[in-house]
Amino acid sequence: MTEDATVTAGPSPHRHTFAPAKIAGKFQGKHIISVDQFAKDDLEILFDATKSIRKRSRQHDRGLTEIAAGRVMASLFYESSTRTDMSFQAAMRRLGGDVIAASNGVRFSSVYKGENLADTVRAAGCYADVIVLRHPQVGSSYEAAYFLDKLNQRIDKRTVVVSGGDGVGEHPTQALLDLFTIIDSKGALDHQSITLVGDLKNGRTVHSLSKLIAYYRPKGTRLNMVAPETLRMPESIIAMLTDLDVEIHETEALDDVLGESDVLYWTRIQEERFANKEAYDAIKDHFIMVPELLDQAPKNAVLMHPLPRKHEMGTVEDHEGLDADPRSIYFEQMENGMFVRMALLAKVLREAYV
Repeated sequence: MTEDATVTAGPSPHRHTFAPAKIAGKFQGKHIISVDQFAKDDLEILFDATKSIRKRSRQHDRGLTEIAAGRVMASLFYESSTRTDMSFQAAMRRLGGDVIAASNGVRFSSVYKGENLADTVRAAGCYADVIVLRHPQVGSSYEAAYFLDKLNQRIDKRTVVVSGGDGVGEHPTQALLDLFTIIDSKGALDHQSITLVGDLKNGRTVHSLSKLIAYYRPKGTRLNMVAPETLRMPESIIAMLTDLDVEIHETEALDDVLGESDVLYWTRIQEERFANKEAYDAIKDHFIMVPELLDQAPKNAVLMHPLPRKHEMGTVEDHEGLDADPRSIYFEQMENGMFVRMALLAKVLREAYV
């Protein structure tokens, strides 16, 4: 989306005044806006539900459509999205719910006329039981939750917001599906060498995943962070990981860790996060995954990517070579995203159903 005067990328003032409730074993009626809400027990509950829903979905269990029957999800995306938007919509419909959407067309709606986020979210809250929000402003999901709670008190209902990503801040459901995919593919999170590669400064996916791994409290797991100096992981996240005793290795040289990596999590250099094209062009070619490079990784490693992918995974021919490698699991990762979001929506809307 092309930003106009009504959509700013600065931090929301409500980010530091609204504290989302911890999950603490109970999902129903809670906003999902940060991985900070989750503890290991919550993750295990959600992932057990995800496995159940995945199995039932593949068996075409018609009982799944009872979970969200009569419920409505509003898809409110201020930034372009394909996978996150489609997977949430597919998840809600597979649970029997309905979807109303201003996705990717929101800039032509009341927002374009000058309506602020608070009013847009409250309008959607009048119609829906859950709102999935993506916005370029850091802390936008906190702001949405703050005003939705005020609306809920006024009209005696419970509409919740689920973050679909806010600026360079967090992308909690992407982190949930990523962690589920790692555990599902490797069998456990303990004693894994997980390598994050690319734009670690602006990549909200790796911000959230790093924190979620720490909250899972794995034993003997190391996070390798491979990025050029200008795109290093933010110091605040490094400090948080260190406080939780996560072993960290930062380097600009992929060769330092490639041969020992159990999980390779590749990211694109995000042009939209740079102030100008010159700064982007100077850094965009630092890390490119091609089949010859993957050949240097362990035979039991897995390659993940949050997608979309561009030249950071080489040419179209390179894509074909990578896709043919059984270690490339980014399409399984994508499908898992729908199942994780199905489980999350089911738990938020009707706790007892899964």
